[in-house]
Amino acid sequence: MRLATILISCLLPATAFAQTAAVKPKTTVPATDISPSYVQLAKNVEVIPNIEDAVKGKAAIPTHEGTFGALLFAEETRAFFIELQPGMFLAEHPHDIGSIIYTVRGKWVLASEHKRQVMEAGSLFRFGDNMPTGWEAPFNEPALLLVVKPKGETKDYDIFSRGLKAMQSSTDKDRKAGKMQFYYSELKPDDPAIAFARSVNPNFDAVLKIKP
Repeated sequence: MRLATILISCLLPATAFAQTAAVKPKTTVPATDISPSYVQLAKNVEVIPNIEDAVKGKAAIPTHEGTFGALLFAEETRAFFIELQPGMFLAEHPHDIGSIIYTVRGKWVLASEHKRQVMEAGSLFRFGDNMPTGWEAPFNEPALLLVVKPKGETKDYDIFSRGLKAMQSSTDKDRKAGKMQFYYSELKPDDPAIAFARSVNPNFDAVLKIKP
Protein backbone atom coordinates (compact mmCIF):
# COMPACT_ATOMS: atom_id res chain seq x y z
CA MET A 1 0.00 0.00 0.00
CA ARG A 2 2.82 2.36 0.90
CA LEU A 3 4.61 1.59 -2.40
CA ALA A 4 1.46 2.38 -4.39
CA THR A 5 1.12 5.71 -2.61
CA ILE A 6 4.71 6.60 -3.41
CA LEU A 7 4.26 5.70 -7.08
CA ILE A 8 1.10 7.81 -7.38
CA SER A 9 2.76 10.78 -5.71
CA CYS A 10 5.56 10.62 -8.27
CA LEU A 11 3.08 10.75 -11.16
CA LEU A 12 0.89 13.59 -9.90
CA PRO A 13 1.95 17.24 -10.46
CA ALA A 14 3.30 19.12 -7.49
CA THR A 15 0.27 21.41 -7.47
CA ALA A 16 -1.92 18.49 -6.36
CA PHE A 17 -0.12 18.56 -3.01
CA ALA A 18 -0.08 22.35 -2.64
CA GLN A 19 -3.78 23.01 -2.30
CA THR A 20 -3.38 24.27 1.23
CA ALA A 21 -0.47 26.56 0.36
CA ALA A 22 -1.09 30.29 0.72
CA VAL A 23 -2.22 31.97 -2.50
CA LYS A 24 -1.17 35.58 -2.97
CA PRO A 25 -4.21 37.75 -3.73
CA LYS A 26 -4.53 39.53 -7.04
CA THR A 27 -4.70 43.29 -6.76
CA THR A 28 -6.44 46.04 -8.72
CA VAL A 29 -4.27 48.99 -9.64
CA PRO A 30 -6.46 52.11 -9.83
CA ALA A 31 -6.53 54.40 -12.85
CA THR A 32 -4.44 57.57 -12.84
CA ASP A 33 -4.21 60.65 -15.05
CA ILE A 34 -1.80 58.75 -17.33
CA SER A 35 -2.76 55.06 -16.99
CA PRO A 36 -5.85 52.84 -16.97
CA SER A 37 -6.95 50.61 -14.12
CA TYR A 38 -5.74 47.03 -14.42
CA VAL A 39 -5.63 43.81 -12.43
CA GLN A 40 -2.21 42.61 -11.28
CA LEU A 41 -2.95 38.91 -11.56
CA ALA A 42 0.61 37.70 -11.00
CA LYS A 43 4.11 39.17 -10.81
CA ASN A 44 4.39 39.85 -14.53
CA VAL A 45 0.78 39.44 -15.64
CA GLU A 46 -1.59 42.42 -16.00
CA VAL A 47 -5.23 42.27 -17.11
CA ILE A 48 -7.63 44.93 -18.35
CA PRO A 49 -11.04 43.21 -18.12
CA ASN A 50 -12.68 45.63 -20.57
CA ILE A 51 -10.81 48.26 -22.57
CA GLU A 52 -14.02 50.28 -22.89
CA ASP A 53 -13.39 51.39 -19.30
CA ALA A 54 -10.04 52.83 -20.39
CA VAL A 55 -11.71 54.70 -23.26
CA LYS A 56 -13.94 56.44 -20.71
CA GLY A 57 -11.10 56.98 -18.23
CA LYS A 58 -9.30 60.18 -17.32
CA ALA A 59 -6.10 59.06 -19.07
CA ALA A 60 -7.79 59.19 -22.49
CA ILE A 61 -6.57 62.20 -24.49
CA PRO A 62 -8.67 63.68 -27.32
CA THR A 63 -6.81 64.91 -30.40
CA HIS A 64 -7.79 65.82 -33.95
CA GLU A 65 -6.55 62.35 -34.94
CA GLY A 66 -8.86 60.60 -32.48
CA THR A 67 -8.96 59.92 -28.76
CA PHE A 68 -5.86 58.00 -27.63
CA GLY A 69 -5.04 56.15 -24.44
CA ALA A 70 -2.43 53.73 -23.17
CA LEU A 71 -3.43 50.18 -22.22
CA LEU A 72 -0.55 47.86 -21.31
CA PHE A 73 3.24 47.71 -21.71
CA ALA A 74 5.13 44.43 -22.22
CA GLU A 75 8.87 43.86 -22.49
CA GLU A 76 9.05 44.67 -26.20
CA THR A 77 5.56 45.87 -27.13
CA ARG A 78 2.84 48.27 -26.07
CA ALA A 79 -0.92 48.33 -26.57
CA PHE A 80 -3.07 51.44 -26.81
CA PHE A 81 -6.43 52.44 -28.24
CA ILE A 82 -7.68 55.01 -30.72
CA GLU A 83 -11.34 56.01 -30.85
CA LEU A 84 -12.32 57.73 -34.09
CA GLN A 85 -15.28 60.10 -34.02
CA PRO A 86 -17.69 60.49 -36.98
CA GLY A 87 -16.37 62.98 -39.52
CA MET A 88 -12.67 62.58 -38.73
CA PHE A 89 -10.22 62.37 -41.61
CA LEU A 90 -6.46 61.82 -41.61
CA ALA A 91 -4.57 61.73 -44.90
CA GLU A 92 -2.05 59.00 -45.63
CA HIS A 93 1.19 59.50 -43.72
CA PRO A 94 4.08 57.22 -42.70
CA HIS A 95 5.02 56.02 -39.20
CA ASP A 96 8.57 55.01 -38.33
CA ILE A 97 7.38 51.84 -36.58
CA GLY A 98 4.71 49.53 -38.00
CA SER A 99 1.66 48.29 -36.10
CA ILE A 100 -0.98 45.60 -35.90
CA ILE A 101 -4.45 47.10 -35.49
CA TYR A 102 -7.71 45.37 -34.55
CA THR A 103 -11.14 46.98 -34.87
CA VAL A 104 -13.00 46.42 -31.61
CA ARG A 105 -16.27 48.14 -32.57
CA GLY A 106 -17.73 50.39 -35.21
CA LYS A 107 -16.68 50.93 -38.82
CA TRP A 108 -14.11 53.16 -40.45
CA VAL A 109 -12.01 53.37 -43.64
CA LEU A 110 -8.35 52.44 -44.01
CA ALA A 111 -6.50 54.21 -46.84
CA SER A 112 -3.14 53.36 -48.40
CA GLU A 113 -1.68 54.04 -51.86
CA HIS A 114 -4.96 55.81 -52.71
CA LYS A 115 -6.89 52.58 -52.16
CA ARG A 116 -9.55 52.23 -49.47
CA GLN A 117 -10.91 49.39 -47.36
CA VAL A 118 -13.88 49.48 -44.99
CA MET A 119 -12.83 48.10 -41.61
CA GLU A 120 -15.39 46.87 -39.10
CA ALA A 121 -15.59 45.04 -35.78
CA GLY A 122 -13.40 41.94 -36.09
CA SER A 123 -11.16 43.36 -38.85
CA LEU A 124 -7.40 43.13 -38.41
CA PHE A 125 -4.57 44.66 -40.40
CA ARG A 126 -0.92 45.53 -40.09
CA PHE A 127 1.33 48.07 -41.78
CA GLY A 128 5.09 47.99 -42.06
CA ASP A 129 7.69 50.52 -40.98
CA ASN A 130 7.44 53.83 -42.88
CA MET A 131 4.39 52.66 -44.86
CA PRO A 132 1.94 55.53 -45.44
CA THR A 133 -1.59 54.88 -44.19
CA GLY A 134 -4.56 57.06 -43.40
CA TRP A 135 -7.87 56.61 -41.59
CA GLU A 136 -11.26 58.07 -42.27
CA ALA A 137 -14.47 57.99 -40.24
CA PRO A 138 -17.41 58.41 -42.65
CA PHE A 139 -19.92 56.48 -40.56
CA ASN A 140 -22.40 57.84 -38.04
CA GLU A 141 -20.95 56.15 -34.95
CA PRO A 142 -17.47 56.12 -33.37
CA ALA A 143 -15.00 53.32 -34.10
CA LEU A 144 -12.65 51.83 -31.51
CA LEU A 145 -9.23 50.50 -32.58
CA LEU A 146 -6.77 48.42 -30.57
CA VAL A 147 -3.13 49.03 -31.57
CA VAL A 148 -0.17 46.78 -30.74
CA LYS A 149 3.34 47.84 -31.73
CA PRO A 150 6.96 47.82 -30.53
CA LYS A 151 7.64 50.18 -27.65
CA GLY A 152 10.45 52.11 -29.31
CA GLU A 153 11.28 55.07 -27.09
CA THR A 154 7.81 54.99 -25.52
CA LYS A 155 8.77 52.84 -22.56
CA ASP A 156 6.12 53.69 -19.97
CA TYR A 157 2.84 55.47 -19.24
CA ASP A 158 4.49 58.79 -18.44
CA ILE A 159 6.37 59.04 -21.73
CA PHE A 160 3.31 57.88 -23.67
CA SER A 161 1.07 60.47 -22.01
CA ARG A 162 3.54 63.30 -22.62
CA GLY A 163 3.77 62.26 -26.26
CA LEU A 164 -0.01 62.34 -26.65
CA LYS A 165 -0.28 65.77 -25.09
CA ALA A 166 2.40 67.03 -27.46
CA MET A 167 0.46 65.55 -30.39
CA GLN A 168 -2.75 67.14 -29.07
CA SER A 169 -1.05 70.52 -29.15
CA SER A 170 0.69 70.08 -32.50
CA THR A 171 -2.43 68.87 -34.34
CA ASP A 172 -4.39 71.81 -32.96
CA LYS A 173 -1.74 74.23 -34.21
CA ASP A 174 -1.61 72.53 -37.64
CA ARG A 175 -5.38 72.76 -37.97
CA LYS A 176 -5.54 76.42 -36.98
CA ALA A 177 -2.70 77.19 -39.41
CA GLY A 178 -4.46 75.31 -42.21
CA LYS A 179 -1.52 72.93 -42.65
CA MET A 180 -3.62 69.76 -42.41
CA GLN A 181 -7.22 68.69 -42.72
CA PHE A 182 -8.57 66.55 -39.91
CA TYR A 183 -12.29 66.39 -40.82
CA TYR A 184 -14.29 65.67 -43.95
CA SER A 185 -15.86 69.12 -43.64
CA GLU A 186 -12.42 70.64 -44.31
CA LEU A 187 -11.88 68.78 -47.61
CA LYS A 188 -12.71 70.02 -51.08
CA PRO A 189 -16.12 68.77 -52.33
CA ASP A 190 -14.50 66.72 -55.12
CA ASP A 191 -12.01 64.93 -52.85
CA PRO A 192 -11.93 61.15 -53.60
CA ALA A 193 -12.38 60.44 -49.90
CA ILE A 194 -15.80 62.11 -49.96
CA ALA A 195 -16.88 60.18 -53.05
CA PHE A 196 -15.86 56.90 -51.40
CA ALA A 197 -17.59 57.86 -48.15
CA ARG A 198 -20.87 58.44 -49.98
CA SER A 199 -20.52 55.06 -51.67
CA VAL A 200 -20.28 53.18 -48.37
CA ASN A 201 -22.62 55.28 -46.21
CA PRO A 202 -25.93 56.50 -47.64
CA ASN A 203 -26.25 58.85 -44.67
CA PHE A 204 -22.79 60.37 -45.08
CA ASP A 205 -24.07 63.91 -45.72
CA ALA A 206 -25.04 64.12 -42.05
CA VAL A 207 -21.45 63.22 -41.15
CA LEU A 208 -20.07 65.72 -43.66
CA LYS A 209 -21.86 68.53 -41.82
CA ILE A 210 -19.91 67.85 -38.59
CA LYS A 211 -17.58 70.78 -37.92
CA PRO A 212 -15.81 70.32 -34.57
